[in-house]
Amino acid sequence: MTADERTRLIAEKREDTGRTHRLWCKDEWRYFPVFRVPVEALLLNIDNRRFAADKTLVESWLGRSLDPENNTDDEASVISILLDTSLNLDGNRVKGHLQKEAESLTEDWLRRKQESPFWIRPDGTVRNGNRRLAVIKRLQEQGGHDGLEWVETIILAPTEIDEEDLFKMEQREQLTENLKVRYTDINLLLALREAAVLEEIDWADEQSLDKVAGELQLAAGGDKQYAAIQLRAIRYMDAYLADLAVPGEYHRLRGQVERFRDVGKTMAKIEADYPQDAVDMLRLAFAAIQAGNPHGDIRVLRKIFLNNRAAYEALNKKVAELEDAAEVTSRPELENPDLSVVNAVSPEEDDSDGEEDDTPGPNVRNYPGPSVKKEIKNAIDAFKAPDLDVHDALVQARSRLHNISPDKLKDALLGLQANDVRGAALDILTWASEAKLALDAGS
Repeated sequence: MTADERTRLIAEKREDTGRTHRLWCKDEWRYFPVFRVPVEALLLNIDNRRFAADKTLVESWLGRSLDPENNTDDEASVISILLDTSLNLDGNRVKGHLQKEAESLTEDWLRRKQESPFWIRPDGTVRNGNRRLAVIKRLQEQGGHDGLEWVETIILAPTEIDEEDLFKMEQREQLTENLKVRYTDINLLLALREAAVLEEIDWADEQSLDKVAGELQLAAGGDKQYAAIQLRAIRYMDAYLADLAVPGEYHRLRGQVERFRDVGKTMAKIEADYPQDAVDMLRLAFAAIQAGNPHGDIRVLRKIFLNNRAAYEALNKKVAELEDAAEVTSRPELENPDLSVVNAVSPEEDDSDGEEDDTPGPNVRNYPGPSVKKEIKNAIDAFKAPDLDVHDALVQARSRLHNISPDKLKDALLGLQANDVRGAALDILTWASEAKLALDAGS
């Protein structure tokens, strides 16, 4: 059905319920009439901000744009994006497993029917209510139309509510429907990004970012500082994607929001107080992301910079050497995420330092990830070691050294890192000689 056909069908078939629905629009409360319209005249909104990253990921799989208006497979794919998890391509369709939230939404619809009206354009494009429409269309596909033929809507004409006004209405309804939401979902972050662009943010200007954070704080639970954290995460996601020559392909960063939030926190401090070191710190933070270090490690890198500059510079030099050597062969390439893994975890915000999380890092082909991750982990361990008491430090050292048999040591002395291994072993022997003197003196 074309847009003109849907527009005509809605105009001919709509039924006035005699009720109105109140919405905040153009800085005031306004009342809109509620109409019953046929479901067959409604179209899922392909530009729905709730699944912006998922859409581009699926389109990269298909090698073309989704067109639910003219392609039934694409309509089924959009429904799956809205309702399912662990998405995979099955022929020309995307399929997955029903999300628990979508299952609850389906059960609620069957039990209570419609609670609030959909927002639609005159041509039937749904602007608020896409997940509920997806539930209805899936139920219809599964063999049931009884009670699913009509829904209540408010019709927002472009001549009355333009796209900018409508976006602001959507922002209020969708971003603030749960003021405690954690912006671990990249789609929520992208909706916030679009709102910031609408506010004409200058991403390179900290004052502009601070101003826009104030404008958007309601969308982040009424907390301006929290809004600023999200905006900085967006800034460095953009920088990271540009650095890997895939600007705007946010679907490749599914599951990585926490890492970029911590990059933003780290860089805010460095750029304000040590601007001459910002480029090197950002390179190191991006290296930690590409290597798959947990987001807490990025916070510790800032502490190393502030408290042990020599250790920081040594780490930065080692990581730069590893990256430069790898790029001689081929440039790193950011791949699509493994959704079966990304969708299996739910990263939570945590202010503790250096914690492990199970979220895998981004898939970066041709990057020396294991080597970089090991260097960063070793530097963090060394930085934290002085905080251990003597007993704990000795017990940990003993348990680690007992795992290195003479044969393992011999093999390592023949490997690629032979010089580093030899140097570390000699340092341990020197320490052991000095420790023996202390033991003899204390006996």
